[in-house]
Amino acid sequence: MVSERPATAGDPSAARHPTSAAGGRGRGVAYQIPRNTLALLMIAQVAVVLPYLLHLSPWLIAVGLFCGYWRSGVYQGRWDYPRRWVKAVLVAASVGGVVLTGVSAFSLEAAASLLILAFALKLIEMKSRRDAFLVIFLGYFAIATLFLFDQSIAVALYQVGALMLVTAALVGLNQLVTRVRPLESLRVAAVLVLQALPLTVVLFLFFPRVAPLWSVPLPSSSVTGLSDRMKPGDVAQLTRSDELAFRAVFQGAVPPKRELYWRGLTYSRFVDGTWSAAGLLPEWGRAERPSPSEGVRGIDYEVLLEPTSSDWLFGLDVALPRTPGVGLERDYRLTAPDPVLSVFRYRVTSYPGLDMDGSGRLPDSLRVRETWLPDDGDNPRVREFARSLMARADGDARGLVAAVVSQIRTQPYFYTLSPPTLPDRNSIDQFWFETRRGFCTHYAGALVFMLRAAGVPARMVGGYQGGEINPVTGHVMVRQYDAHAWVEYWQPGTGWLRVDPTAAVAPARIEEGLNAALSPEDRQSLSALTAARFDGVGLFRDLLYWADSLEHRWNLWVIGYDTQLQADVLSDLLGEITPARVGLALLLAGGVSLGAVALVLFWRRRGAPRHPLEGAFQSFCRRLALLGWPRRPEEPPATYLRRLEAGGVISGEQAGALVAELDRLLYNPGADGGRQDVRRLRSRLRRVQFRAAIGASPRSGDRG
Repeated sequence: MVSERPATAGDPSAARHPTSAAGGRGRGVAYQIPRNTLALLMIAQVAVVLPYLLHLSPWLIAVGLFCGYWRSGVYQGRWDYPRRWVKAVLVAASVGGVVLTGVSAFSLEAAASLLILAFALKLIEMKSRRDAFLVIFLGYFAIATLFLFDQSIAVALYQVGALMLVTAALVGLNQLVTRVRPLESLRVAAVLVLQALPLTVVLFLFFPRVAPLWSVPLPSSSVTGLSDRMKPGDVAQLTRSDELAFRAVFQGAVPPKRELYWRGLTYSRFVDGTWSAAGLLPEWGRAERPSPSEGVRGIDYEVLLEPTSSDWLFGLDVALPRTPGVGLERDYRLTAPDPVLSVFRYRVTSYPGLDMDGSGRLPDSLRVRETWLPDDGDNPRVREFARSLMARADGDARGLVAAVVSQIRTQPYFYTLSPPTLPDRNSIDQFWFETRRGFCTHYAGALVFMLRAAGVPARMVGGYQGGEINPVTGHVMVRQYDAHAWVEYWQPGTGWLRVDPTAAVAPARIEEGLNAALSPEDRQSLSALTAARFDGVGLFRDLLYWADSLEHRWNLWVIGYDTQLQADVLSDLLGEITPARVGLALLLAGGVSLGAVALVLFWRRRGAPRHPLEGAFQSFCRRLALLGWPRRPEEPPATYLRRLEAGGVISGEQAGALVAELDRLLYNPGADGGRQDVRRLRSRLRRVQFRAAIGASPRSGDRG
């Protein structure tokens, strides 16, 4: 470390060791990065790196900030550039740290981690102009990479600011060392970004959406609300989150809240107190796939699903997908073609009255799957209880269900977010006969187990129930605290029937939502920002509605602007979509946007409007110049008129009067300078001009 502080206009560390600044021994200082540019680069680095704190390991962000601190020491002349062996150690340690973090070698997290490390390490060794350009371009690339993790409107606005900071550093790098002004660089950067917006919008609207030429590894750390494995109490933990699950936009009236059962997964396997989604489903038979009768109208809506890293989707029963690539599985759940790693938009038509497997015999493979229970004697008391109920109901599954629901409604069972912990073995026995306190998964899981113990095909369905209408835009917001589980059992001749035992223990949960069913103690256990905790009233809720409406429009028209939506927009604008029409529209719209920017630039560069008195005098000077009496560039009006007097063009009295008149009108703040004054001045100047035309010719010394 050295303490020498050279007085240079650029980076002081560049002048400290001429050999290192030039990149080789004995070559001298070739270039010094302006200090203000270096400061902008360091500020831009912090702005670019900070958002990754939400997606990458915190130590990576710490490395980036440490490199910025090191560079500030170099900038102040307190530290030196790292030597080669130090740089080698830093690179090796950084790569080793990424490996030890545990991310996959070909994941987006690993690639982004290496990018941030390269961005940070390059900053501390930056010496030449070329190095500065490389750091700036790495900053641009890091800004773009963040959108693979998060595409919300808040992140987009933040990244516009980061883009301006990096561009300001680029502007400063191209200014003279002695003229780098950070605020001016920021102003120029902001103007450049704003000038690029019209063409950006045109390209966004008209440029064809094409399939990617290569695949990009997408984030593996996204967290879904529902899992394919569920233990009693898992959904209760999920309800403590105010995070958005999806938004739904209905074409007509929104169905009542009690009818909004958003089907997600079916749980068919029960082992050691845990329900899980079973393996492969049987294929649809030729006559099994659901189809509505002719003339039956369904419920049309569109869902914008938040990232889940899974391929299951959500829809109201019975949901028939209208988006290509979205499938309908044998258990009537919707699936996406790929895991949902960004906001996924799909259209659905639901037919609530459509039977599920009601027209035919249940396939044997599906019957075995939905009646299976482990034969290890788990939950013996509930098994015996279910068989006795089935016997009293004369083998009718409806009678068993009615008996269970009646017992929940009439006996002391409780609905709570904080149920007692249950063991893996005999968990349903303990819940049903002892604790009697649970959430939706406790009641749904117990009923499914009883139905299966009685030989009835049954399954637990996980998804969301209800939702909240945003009054600003009219769409339905479904959040994680709307997570729910219910029961389906199969009845010959009718098909799968839905029954929700939660409606027996907490009917307000189904009719009015989670908030209405919670006790004050449960409500206090929710997240601090959960809307249910604030009873949904006041300015806070209005702000939530407004913010959600903005995010919804952003997802609808920006994030969700896919090939299908682009085709719809272009069809409305162009009619028939052909390559020639799209190309012509792109050319015309691009030309208009660039022309508008050029017009603004020319308008800003136009000359400032002159005072009428100044225009009259300059017109007088141009006419006299044609007569051989040009005005010198450095000559003020009074000096010019005195020279005309010396040349015999005007008398001393005329010159004095004109000088006094010009001084009064041009330099006296109290002077009016109205039309009468301008007309009087022009009249006097014309008389001088006439005398110059017929009077004395200029001497050689009097010429301009």
